[in-house]
Amino acid sequence: TWTATDDCGGTITATTSDPTTYSVVGNYTVTWTYDDGNGNTSSQTQQIEVQDTGVPAPVVTTLPTITGECSATVATVPTALDGCGGVVINGTTTDPLTYTTQGNYTITWTYTGGNGNVTTQDQTVIVDDVTAPVTPVLANVTGECSATAVAPTTTDVCAGTITGTTSDPLTYNTQGTFTITWTFDDGNGNSFDVDQTVIVD
Repeated sequence: TWTATDDCGGTITATTSDPTTYSVVGNYTVTWTYDDGNGNTSSQTQQIEVQDTGVPAPVVTTLPTITGECSATVATVPTALDGCGGVVINGTTTDPLTYTTQGNYTITWTYTGGNGNVTTQDQTVIVDDVTAPVTPVLANVTGECSATAVAPTTTDVCAGTITGTTSDPLTYNTQGTFTITWTFDDGNGNSFDVDQTVIVD
């Protein structure tokens, strides 16, 4: 509140029709009027500057870790609140939002306030295949003089069709019962062995 002195009225309090509170960054002018009640007035202007000095910056909340087995995608762009105006700010990033290769990734989000304040925040993305391929039931391979096995296949949630591999022979020409050990590996750390019986009789 501004005051002035008057020869007759003593202390006179200034009045204004302008707002006295400003919450948006910028420059403003308030015009104050002094009236002695006897038809004599004077006025003066006051300059008000609302500055954003960089503090507070946009306010962020904790981001969840995004996970997936075969791929992982950030479906929702995170937001922050402008430190001055409380306006919702959408995060921006130059990093991919979808990952299809096994591993851990970091997305760096940037929040730019309306007055140039910037906050960055990291979000973790994990692609981790923890499901093993389907265990197949392998039929016996039989023959009278000889028997030859064909590499069996199974399915995997990420890799699709997986063909078994083995270091054992596939063809047997001697009478008897033999075992082929097939390995099924999805390439993401999930593997198991299945035995197949070969009978030459």
